[in-house]
Amino acid sequence: MTDFFSKMNEDYAQKHFPGGSVFESAMKTVKRRSFAGIFFFVLFFAGALWGLVWSIGRTIKFVSDGRNDMLGVCIAICVFFGLLVLGTFAVLRLMIKGSRKNRSDYIADSAKHSKLPESEIEAFERQAVASDCYILKLTAGLDRALSNGTNKDGLLTRDYIYLADLAQTVMRVEDLKACCFGDYTYYINVGKTHKKIHCLTINLIASNGVSALSDTTEEAGRALMALLKERNSEIDTNNGEVLPEGAFDSYKKRILEEQ
Repeated sequence: MTDFFSKMNEDYAQKHFPGGSVFESAMKTVKRRSFAGIFFFVLFFAGALWGLVWSIGRTIKFVSDGRNDMLGVCIAICVFFGLLVLGTFAVLRLMIKGSRKNRSDYIADSAKHSKLPESEIEAFERQAVASDCYILKLTAGLDRALSNGTNKDGLLTRDYIYLADLAQTVMRVEDLKACCFGDYTYYINVGKTHKKIHCLTINLIASNGVSALSDTTEEAGRALMALLKERNSEIDTNNGEVLPEGAFDSYKKRILEEQ
């Protein structure tokens, strides 16, 4: 188990949570990603705006030249670039708004997604940097490098578990009803063919209906199941079997109905 999970130590805490806050660290990660996205959309917005100005200019020129036969086409082009400008502006506005969030905003968002009071999210943060917190290294290799989580590792504290998903979901271990494997697929191009890739996830379900997942290796996933079962023997693991793609919702419904 030590290959996948280790106890929190001062070096790890200083490197990943220098301010002593999981959500402050997540905030900085999201902001770094947001700046790259904002830069791209600013360029796209500038291009769309230039296209709109150009198309309006061409429309005015055709009208002044008496070429009414081109008016319908010109208006359609203007509308197209106008919609691009509005759409890109709306996305930019949301991204800029998101980049301005502070730690309190992230705690409030986590509490909302987790269906827990903010006081419990703050309690999780305090426990996260304690020496008895487990660092969950669920992925390895390319999966770990490509992870889109706000932190590469999950955390298991005295009372809570956190998989560093984008929703910043925190769950009480005593509330967990299930911890099981799941499957999802995507395609990659290999030469002239499309290759189907299967990915393994670990899925958590809490009694309040909240769920979270993370990519995992089979070994790390089974180790996490065993560790959680030690603390909460009522957790369902689906007998260690992998839920097929698309089967999670029905499984979750069944688990919650059995409460």
